[in-house]
Amino acid sequence: MLVYNIKKFCLTTGFESLKLENMKHSQLHTLTILFVSLLIFTACSKKDREPTLIVTVKNNSGTPVEGATVHIWPSDDNTIDSTSSGVPDKTMDKTGATNALGEITFVFPFSAVLDIDVTYTLTSDTTTSLLEGHKVVKIEVIEQKEEENIFNETVIVE
Repeated sequence: MLVYNIKKFCLTTGFESLKLENMKHSQLHTLTILFVSLLIFTACSKKDREPTLIVTVKNNSGTPVEGATVHIWPSDDNTIDSTSSGVPDKTMDKTGATNALGEITFVFPFSAVLDIDVTYTLTSDTTTSLLEGHKVVKIEVIEQKEEENIFNETVIVE
């Protein structure tokens, strides 16, 4: 009988509804904190992205050059075995030939200042000419959410 009277008192005075409101408010508060924490965590999940260098080789008239040899290496006045960042040359020293669009793509593991040397042998029925181009570029590893870290450079051979 006493328990019945206490329940009746709580219901008539509003203590029971106050207890339920506090419980709902507490759960809402907890869910809000969890949501905000998840939002902050996912917004801060950036990764280091290796730089991709796309070199486009063109002639004086702006036409893409297929088959040009592109040599890229770290700019450095130090010894032949290191770069200014202390990265071994063989890691950053790359060579390749351009495709039909005059492009070649290289992926590098580190940030660096790079020399780009391009050579192309232009042959016609009567002559052979060596065309060359040079450029210095800076590429950087960046921290971002996006997957791509692309640097586009054009070298003109003359």
